[in-house]
Amino acid sequence: MSRVAFFGKIAVVLLMFIGGLAQAAPNVRVIRNDPGGNVNEYLMNVSMAVLTGETIRIDGWCASACTLYLGSTNTCVTRSANFGFHAPRGGSAADNRHAAQVISTRLPAPLGQWYLQNAAFLPADQHVTLSGRQLVQMGAARYCR
Repeated sequence: MSRVAFFGKIAVVLLMFIGGLAQAAPNVRVIRNDPGGNVNEYLMNVSMAVLTGETIRIDGWCASACTLYLGSTNTCVTRSANFGFHAPRGGSAADNRHAAQVISTRLPAPLGQWYLQNAAFLPADQHVTLSGRQLVQMGAARYCR
């Protein structure tokens, strides 16, 4: 076997090994300064993150539909994470009430209950802020390692 063929085979093996490591290493999505958006789009993003095993690291402002990432067991929060909650808007009153129920069921249980009591029916121009620390104390999040 020539030297070139030998080193070529070693290079292939190394590339396969490195590729396997890259696939085995979990993907991490870092959330910072996310104002939220369409609830359905975020629900799809959370579902995809769960299916792929993606870790969500929230390290900064996460508001509105962004808070739905807290529904993934692969989500963690840093000490600098802050969350903004408000009532759904943009649909009819009945649609917004339904959206509030959907949101509450997709959040961790203690947070979903809190949401319905404290934020789900606020006027359109108001929101409530919770820190990552408050969510950890509530049992609705865990700190990132």
